[in-house]
Amino acid sequence: MTVSYNGPAIFAGSFRVFFFSAALWAIVSLGLWIMYLAAGMELVGDVTSWHAHELIYGYGGAVVAGFAFTAIPNWTGRTPLRGGTLALMFGFWAVARLAAALMLFDIQTMNIASLSEILFFTMFVGLAAREVIAGGNKRNFKIIAVFVLFFLSALVANLNRLELLEVPFLPWQTGLAILLLLICIIGGRIIPAFTANWLKKKLVEDGITNMDDQLPIMFDKFDVVVILFTVLTFVLFIAGYSDFTLFASVAAMVLHVIRLMRWKGMKTFSSPIVLVLHISYLWVPIGFALLVLSGVGLIDETTALHAWTIGAMGSTTLAVMTRATLGHANLPLTDSAVLTAIYTAVNLAAALRIMAAFMYDHYDMLIRASGGMWLLAFGLFVLKFGPIHFASSKS
Repeated sequence: MTVSYNGPAIFAGSFRVFFFSAALWAIVSLGLWIMYLAAGMELVGDVTSWHAHELIYGYGGAVVAGFAFTAIPNWTGRTPLRGGTLALMFGFWAVARLAAALMLFDIQTMNIASLSEILFFTMFVGLAAREVIAGGNKRNFKIIAVFVLFFLSALVANLNRLELLEVPFLPWQTGLAILLLLICIIGGRIIPAFTANWLKKKLVEDGITNMDDQLPIMFDKFDVVVILFTVLTFVLFIAGYSDFTLFASVAAMVLHVIRLMRWKGMKTFSSPIVLVLHISYLWVPIGFALLVLSGVGLIDETTALHAWTIGAMGSTTLAVMTRATLGHANLPLTDSAVLTAIYTAVNLAAALRIMAAFMYDHYDMLIRASGGMWLLAFGLFVLKFGPIHFASSKS
């Protein structure tokens, strides 16, 4: 359903304002973190928790909102969210980020940051549920259930940091697990589908007509088992290390590797815009493998967490943001040097961060190099796609 829109272009679609702002926040928030680590900057409070919270609920929240309200109209056939309603939801997110930044400099904006963030997630989940329920396709209800879990996680995280609620676990770890679950669910839809579309064209060009064993296996009962086992493993991880956690992590790693192999990623090396989806998903089982190593004391837990945050989250979200922006701006989904540089930089950021755990003599250098690659990836995204996000919309 198409409805005329004549407002500011940045609010013509959720992918515009939220993808652009998420990328900016990825740069600003990491910049503050780097100043704290490397420049002796005087910051206030539990900066490690701040860093995790802003990556998961700040950056992650914006990307999920941008994706959700871009995808939901495709699922439901309803009018995309735009204009004043979108601007209000974005306003809550933006105020929360500004207040969060000021908190680092001992400015008492915790209440503003938490209230604004809760309002953002409340509006996000309420509007998403309304649209999906109105669309009537029950297949998408489970995605709304995950969005609700993300909202509840953000609510608990904010109540915890306001000292209004005490929980026996780190709330942001729950948020990370939910984001990874979204990657596993949505990735299971889009990665084999996009790969199949690309492979079909390539096989036709190569004169191959029998494609039955050449194409990815679409979502089936095996994928359901993988998702359910992943949920179990994350629950054990959040609850704390045990022999069950280690066993489940090994099994989850194997299941996700098998799942990835079913999607025929090895056939996509000639197309970075497709290949990056498979590389991004590979960080999920790598994270489980590193979690096992941390559980037996060979590395620290943050190494596994960074495989998931920089690798799985960072790479997957950039892959989705670039593809969605091009597609919804009616631009060709073709590979380019800039796209390749973006994908390479974010995956190098993850790889360098993991290497730091195994090359401790070069730890500081590798950490800074990882941060530099992250800033490069998102800086290139802002420069390349920012003009598209602000360009006039004809829809």
